[in-house]
Amino acid sequence: MKRTLCTLSFLAALLSLSACGGGGNESGPPEELYLSATSVTVGVTGICAAGVGPQIHIYGGTPPYKLANSVPQGMTLNKTVVQNSGDSFVITFTGVCMDSMPITVEDQMGLLARVSVSNGV
Repeated sequence: MKRTLCTLSFLAALLSLSACGGGGNESGPPEELYLSATSVTVGVTGICAAGVGPQIHIYGGTPPYKLANSVPQGMTLNKTVVQNSGDSFVITFTGVCMDSMPITVEDQMGLLARVSVSNGV
């Protein structure tokens, strides 16, 4: 009887562990890369903003993530690499006008995502 109870307890534990699905990630799937925003617009027509802008979070893919700023004279990023899914970077504007300039995010497997940035248009 004691042996049967131990066997049943073991089977119950094994079944409960196998039911969790495994391989999941609350930060997004590894085969897709997501950003908390795909476009950012600041300033108004003819008046270009300067100062700290939004924080963009990265989800999914395979960290770490490399950031590529297409217009460093118009905006700066507080980092060049984001280490973990769910972490973020901050855009700071320098006062230069720009229209739909990308910040490209690349994960370790080569997946890409972009944020299109406009200022004063």
